[in-house]
Amino acid sequence: MTPRLTVRDMCGAAVYAVRMSWAADRRGVLTVVGLQLANAFGLASALLLLRGLLDDVLTLADSDDAGGDLWRLGSGVMVLVALGAAGGILQTLGGMRQQILTDRVDRYVISLVLHTASHTELWEFEDPDFHDRLQRAVHASRHKPATVVVMLVAMLQVALTVLVVVGVFITIAWWLLPLATLTAWPLFKAAKDRRTALYAMHHGLAENRRRRQYLERLLTCRDEAKEIRALNLGATLHNRWDSEYAQELNGMARLIRTHAGREIRAKFLSSALIAAVIVSVWASVNVGMVSLAAASTGLAGLWLLSSRMGMASQMFNDAGESLYFLKDLHNFAGAAVEPLPGPAEPVLPFRALQARDLTFTYPGADRPTLHGIDISLHQGEIIALVGANGSGKTTLAKLLAGLYAPTEGTVIRDDCSVTDLHQLRHGCAVVFQDFVRYKLTVHDNIAFGRVDEPHHHSRIRGAAESAGVATLLESLPNGYRTLLGREFTDGTDLSGGQWQKLAIARAFYRDAPFVILDEPTAALDPQAEADLFVRIRHLFAGRTVLLISHRFSSVRSADRIYVLDSGRIIEHGTHAQLMRARGRYADLFLTQAAGYLDTTPA
Repeated sequence: MTPRLTVRDMCGAAVYAVRMSWAADRRGVLTVVGLQLANAFGLASALLLLRGLLDDVLTLADSDDAGGDLWRLGSGVMVLVALGAAGGILQTLGGMRQQILTDRVDRYVISLVLHTASHTELWEFEDPDFHDRLQRAVHASRHKPATVVVMLVAMLQVALTVLVVVGVFITIAWWLLPLATLTAWPLFKAAKDRRTALYAMHHGLAENRRRRQYLERLLTCRDEAKEIRALNLGATLHNRWDSEYAQELNGMARLIRTHAGREIRAKFLSSALIAAVIVSVWASVNVGMVSLAAASTGLAGLWLLSSRMGMASQMFNDAGESLYFLKDLHNFAGAAVEPLPGPAEPVLPFRALQARDLTFTYPGADRPTLHGIDISLHQGEIIALVGANGSGKTTLAKLLAGLYAPTEGTVIRDDCSVTDLHQLRHGCAVVFQDFVRYKLTVHDNIAFGRVDEPHHHSRIRGAAESAGVATLLESLPNGYRTLLGREFTDGTDLSGGQWQKLAIARAFYRDAPFVILDEPTAALDPQAEADLFVRIRHLFAGRTVLLISHRFSSVRSADRIYVLDSGRIIEHGTHAQLMRARGRYADLFLTQAAGYLDTTPA
């Protein structure tokens, strides 16, 4: 259901836009306002001067001092021309300064959206509604705040011009003022209806646009390109993108057809009201109620009033549409969590990390992923999690790393319940199975392990050596300054196994007391895998390691092994204990071993 905005909401959104513009570029806001005000006063002066010139023209023939009157008339015309030229210059300068203001406000607002998204808790990314709100906020961040500010300033100029014209009408025939003011009402009403309908359409297109962006990414990104071509998916994905886009275009076409007739009727009605004002003015001239000069000035003012009010209705439509979207931006930014705390105390090791009766349900899911988990990890231990795909291993690791808050239960660190997830994150290094391949320098890829501390090349090289990748990195064209990613100039790429070693080096650089390795050798060759696990106890000496792996040869040396099934721990113990128990672990181990030995398990 599309939310409706009240006048109070729109005023609040306008104030929000002004505040953001002020924060982004104070001098730019003051300059734009000053130029618009100067232009408005110039127009008012020109209108008043025009009335004086018309009086001079009409009285010139009857004057005894024709030379003086001609000089005064010529001087007035020159001043009028000068005012017109000055107005053109101010308009040019204002347009240039508005573009600079727009760019700076865009940067500020997009930065605000990115900041909010980067500090949003991980569980929210599991919620489709969050992605819709993010999409609407991103849409609102594109030129909307700057558009509102520029339009508000321009509408101030219109308001000043209208006040001047109103003053002229009061001196001519005050009773015509209400009729002249009503000439813009049909335009405002039609613009408001179209604006409301346009926002309703865009509000419902958030998920459509997300699907389109995903399809665009599939069709244009390097990592996906090989499979798209291997499966010949290009035309299929392009057709789906085109179909999604057609929904928006068809909706826009229906909206335009619906409201075009209304706006045409509004313009006819507005023109009819203007014609009524003109007839009334000339009737007043014929009966001698007003002078010809005053009537001519009034009609010039009426033309100016009509054009300005029409402009104001369009501005109000554009600004009003932006105000609708700014409400989405305001709501999204206001829902942000507090930023992560900066580097404070050094990361200290713990004696024990325990989970007690942990239960977790993903947003929107109708049943928990984890049920009543109890697990204990002690300093210096290697603990393994095994189980079938979807058994909850990675979800449990995310809870222990402080990336999710449990739905029920608690995490205990050295006999103290953990209420601050940032504390867990600060003391944890994670190598995910689907780790990020940062298309930045090698140095960044490792140093990102601990960005809140000064970077030391000796530590970066030491982390690379621990991960067994230092020799490779030093052989790259620019060593640790080599840019990774062939889509960038002078960039190079790594193999899957080399990328995985780089992710492991990042974990070493983080130097945390708790290390989570989620399938850390999935892309490594057998020899590299064997080398890593032979050295893992030495490399992570004094730390607690949580190892998730499908390769039972890798986990058999763990101090304890926990077996998960459908979100529950069904067994735990050492490899020898679990094999003697002949339970689920023994079945999985023997089945995998049979594949290597080409025998059937007993």
